[in-house]
Amino acid sequence: MQSESISLWCDQDLLDAIKADDRSAFEIIYNKYWSRLYLSAYNILRDKQIAEDIIQDIFVQLWFKRSKSNIENLNSYLYTSVRFQVFKTIRDGKVKVNLMDHADQLIISEDIESAIHLKEVNRRLEESIELLPQKCKEIYILNRKQYLSAKDIALRLNLSPKTIENQLTIAFRRIRSSMADLL
Repeated sequence: MQSESISLWCDQDLLDAIKADDRSAFEIIYNKYWSRLYLSAYNILRDKQIAEDIIQDIFVQLWFKRSKSNIENLNSYLYTSVRFQVFKTIRDGKVKVNLMDHADQLIISEDIESAIHLKEVNRRLEESIELLPQKCKEIYILNRKQYLSAKDIALRLNLSPKTIENQLTIAFRRIRSSMADLL
């Protein structure tokens, strides 16, 4: 295949070409999507290295699974992969992210599926917060929605900073557990 003509192909044609082991088609997909995918991951994680690693892993998997993949929409597939890997990274504790601060950035692609998923994440997050024990919930809200430090919360509630940290750990663990199927 000639690189001039292949660069004009649609995504489905490029996917068909990489199934046939065409590295130039893969290179075009990589160059077309890499920077946009990276920005999507970085905007949420705010960690350059982790965002780069996630995008590289997605492209490596795309290449290794090229013959077995049945991708219908490359754009949706790649952005969904980024979203999944970002959530997995957050869940695994590799980076700390306040989901409330970045909720508007979770819509990576503009399709309806992403918007519905975001609403579900926000709804489940609020439900998870409501299920916390009263003191734990109060401490979580002071920390995550009013942006108070553990020390400031301890002073306000007349508790030790260690107690505040323990309650936040409990809150994070319970929220992460109740949202595991979404993340």
